[in-house]
Amino acid sequence: MTRLKVGAGAALLVGVVLTAAIVVHVGFAGLARAIDTVGWAGFAVYCACNLLVFCPLGAAWWVAAPGVGLRRAFIFIWGRLLREAAADVLPLAQVGGLVVGIRAVGQRGVAEAIVVSSLIIDLTTEMAAQLVYTLAGIALLAASIAHVGAARAVFTTTVMAVVLGGAILGAFVAFQGRSVDLLAHLSRRWLKDSRARADAVRSALAAVYGQPARLAASFGLHALSWVASGLCSWLALLLMGARLAPWQVLALESLLSAVRSVAFMTPGGLGIQEGAYVVVAPLFGLPPETALALSLMKRAKDILIGAPALLIWQAQEGRKLVQNA
Repeated sequence: MTRLKVGAGAALLVGVVLTAAIVVHVGFAGLARAIDTVGWAGFAVYCACNLLVFCPLGAAWWVAAPGVGLRRAFIFIWGRLLREAAADVLPLAQVGGLVVGIRAVGQRGVAEAIVVSSLIIDLTTEMAAQLVYTLAGIALLAASIAHVGAARAVFTTTVMAVVLGGAILGAFVAFQGRSVDLLAHLSRRWLKDSRARADAVRSALAAVYGQPARLAASFGLHALSWVASGLCSWLALLLMGARLAPWQVLALESLLSAVRSVAFMTPGGLGIQEGAYVVVAPLFGLPPETALALSLMKRAKDILIGAPALLIWQAQEGRKLVQNA
């Protein structure tokens, strides 16, 4: 645990330094102008747009949880919001977000086997939808700016990221059952019934994989979420005065999502996201300072949405501790 904390702290420090260096390189003047153009009202609209995206994201998790009625779908939307908040706001990378999400949903009365198995399915369909989204971005990039020399490096890097992502997805699907067994084996010292819990999760996984309609629905909702998130970025750029077509922004966002996924161990992709925007955005005619402003707006949005959510969750956890004392 100490090594994990040190590693997370080091990754966070590197990300902060890299982000600061990129800001200095791009320049404060143009960055400030782009942000000032949006204004507080525009930023509020952008945050509201992104907040709505959690509805299909949470629904994609909920639909992978058989036996959980429609009235309890909000539990999964809330859990997904906390997953993102912990991953983006806290220096825990993605793993910490998953743990928080599992606990948040499990504390609302959903059976542990359903929570864990549905989360595994949700991660699988999300990765699959992201691969399709990125492939669409590669196709748009190849069709629109293949003549630009700098695009070749971006194209090659993104293809490599897609190949890596496909390999990770394949391994994730192939070894899901074994991973559950491994976790049960590692936790047997603390949980006497770890074997029974693992068997319950595996049974729940098999039940969902036997329902293709649930898998398709989860995949479709994630695909919708990726597109909706890209359109929120298009709205932000429009508020900055950038006149890019929606398909151009979707292509840009799809490529950047692949780059950020490769840097999943870095808290929030800090520094990686900013660097990718500055390098890739000019290929679509977007000035580096505007692209960097969009990246920093995303950071501010993550904090504005994520921090209150985590505080509410902590208050709920504290109240439960007091009640159980």
